[in-house]
Amino acid sequence: MYCYIYDIFTNQKKYEKQLLKIELLLADLGIAGKTYKLNVLKNLEGVIAEAVNEGIKTIVAVGNDQTVSKIVNLIIDQGLTLGIIPVGENNLLATSLGIKSSEEAGQILAARKIGRLDVGKINDQYFLLGLESGDSNIVFDLKDYNIQPRDNNGAVGLYNINISNYEFRADPEDGIMEAVFAPKKQVWWQNIWHKEGAKPERISVFPVRGLIINHQKKPITINVDRQRTIKTPAVVEVLKNKLRVIIGKEKSN
Repeated sequence: MYCYIYDIFTNQKKYEKQLLKIELLLADLGIAGKTYKLNVLKNLEGVIAEAVNEGIKTIVAVGNDQTVSKIVNLIIDQGLTLGIIPVGENNLLATSLGIKSSEEAGQILAARKIGRLDVGKINDQYFLLGLESGDSNIVFDLKDYNIQPRDNNGAVGLYNINISNYEFRADPEDGIMEAVFAPKKQVWWQNIWHKEGAKPERISVFPVRGLIINHQKKPITINVDRQRTIKTPAVVEVLKNKLRVIIGKEKSN
C-alpha cells in the first residue's frame, strides 16, 4: 500500500482543485492509500514512523523538491521506496525522473517502474539535490589535491542533479556528483565593455565521489538541498544507487 504525504504548503487554497483531481485519479487507478496532510501539529517524522509501523513500503511525497529531500532523510535507511507527485514550484527532481505533472505522476505510480538514485551524505545528513555556497573561502579537499574557487567565482556547488542556472550534465545514477565552480555574472555595463570577440569565462566541472569541504580562513555555511545549512568542515560521501524511487518512462539526466 502507498502512503501519501502532503507537504504543509499544499494546504493553501490555490492547490485545492489540483489536489482533488489527484485524489480522484489515484482512486480511479486503484492506488489510493493512507494519506497524511502535514500541519503545525502533525510533523513529518511522526507520520513516517506511523506509516512504517503499519508496514507501508512506499512513501509518496506530494509537494516539491524540498518535500522530497525532507522525506528522503527519514526513509533512506529503512529500505522504503519513494514516489513523487509534483505540486507547486521547484520540481526539478521530478522533471528529471520523467514526472512532468501531478496528473502524469498518478499513471507513473501505477506503472511502478523502479529506479535507483545516488544519495549524498554530508556528515550525518543526507541530501538528494546538491550542496551550494557563494563563499570564496571554500575548499574542496579530495585527498590527493584541493580545489578552490578563483577570485572571479561567484557560485560553488556539488550537484546530484542540475538545479543550478548553469549548463552541465549530472546523472543521479552514476555514483558521481559534479563539483561546479561558476564565474560571477556580469552586470550590464561590464557586458558593454566586454572586448568584442573575447570568449566569456566558462564554468569548471569536476567529477567527485567523496571529499571534505573545508575553508581557508573561517568556517563557512553550506546550503543543503536549498532548505537547511551546515558549517564547514564537512565530510561528503556519494552513496551510489542508495534510494529506490518510482520513475517515468522518459527519465532524463
